[in-house]
Amino acid sequence: MDEIVPVILGAALGALVWCTSVGRIRSVLAILAVLAAGAFATILSGEIQLSWIYFLIDFIEAGLGLVIGIVLVHLFRRSRAVNVSARN
Repeated sequence: MDEIVPVILGAALGALVWCTSVGRIRSVLAILAVLAAGAFATILSGEIQLSWIYFLIDFIEAGLGLVIGIVLVHLFRRSRAVNVSARN
C-alpha cells in the first residue's frame, strides 16, 4: 500500500504543474514535485529508517506518477477539444 502513495502524489503534482505553469519553469517545478513527493512518501511510510535506498525507489515511483498525471491532463484536454469542435 505504501508504494502507491508516491505514484498518486506524483500524478496529482504532475497534473497541477502541467496546468499551472509554462516553459522552463514547468520543468523545474516537475523535478521539484518528484523530489517532494518521493521524500514525503519515504518519510511518511517510515522507510527512511530502514535504508536511504528507499528514497531512490520512491523518487522513481513519483516520476512515474508525474508522467501519468501529465498524460491524464493531455487526454482530458484533448477529449474536451474534440467535444467542443463536435458541437460547432
